[in-house]
Amino acid sequence: MSQTILPEIDEALCDGCGRCLAACETGALALVEGKAVLARPDLCEYDAACEPLCPTGAIQLPYVIVLA
Repeated sequence: MSQTILPEIDEALCDGCGRCLAACETGALALVEGKAVLARPDLCEYDAACEPLCPTGAIQLPYVIVLA
């Protein structure tokens, strides 16, 4: 069984500012009813571009990527 690692978005914390959408070059994120959602998980590259821009901490990357 394969498992895909994806960002976790806490809709309760999301204020709908859209900064994460602007940072996501693949278009994986979308605003739905004023909240960020991972609308196209197949496009997510898990590059951590969205997480540091979220002012409320709604986006979390549960794994750290280490380049060796």
